[in-house]
Amino acid sequence: MKSIAFLSQKGGSGKTTLAVHTAVAAQESREKVFLIDTDPQKSATVWGDAREADKPVVVTISAGELDKVLKAGAEDKMTLAIIDTAPHTAPDAARIAKSVDLVVIPCRPTAFDLAAVSNAVEIIRAAKKKAVLVLSACPFRSPEIAETRAVLEQYGLPVCPSDITDRRAFARAVATGRAVTEFEADGKAAQEIQELWKWLKEQLR
Repeated sequence: MKSIAFLSQKGGSGKTTLAVHTAVAAQESREKVFLIDTDPQKSATVWGDAREADKPVVVTISAGELDKVLKAGAEDKMTLAIIDTAPHTAPDAARIAKSVDLVVIPCRPTAFDLAAVSNAVEIIRAAKKKAVLVLSACPFRSPEIAETRAVLEQYGLPVCPSDITDRRAFARAVATGRAVTEFEADGKAAQEIQELWKWLKEQLR
């Protein structure tokens, strides 16, 4: 079983959005997925409760329980665990980073988000884990996107070649307990998430 954590030291970076939509995209590609919510805000859990579908299973835990839950998932023959994390909790972030195969750091093209990336990168490097960066919640055709990408590339970590645009489909899908690939399968938001999952799967190898 592989595991991916979406981690940021800043709220509003798009962690939960990417986690829930990626979980469904992975499931649709025949992975046996479960989504682990370690954020006290429990946004992923609320999304899971609103779903009509019973998969992916959403598990709500504290960061300290992660190793035990990952072990249980592997014993249940799951193939992928996706972990949503809380912002501003460095000790928990370090614990989670050490437990997973890949850490995804989302970053919106704003100065505040960029400032938070360095803290997340420090945590992951201390944990000696593989990490990647993803541009999320990007406004349409904004010059800040290219500028942010150039700054992110300076960290020497892989940066997802495709951006996740701030589209209404994401919020509309989540409001009904769905992912964009279920809500609007042929839409641009769904295409972006499918491209993200395909790239993340390559990073896991």
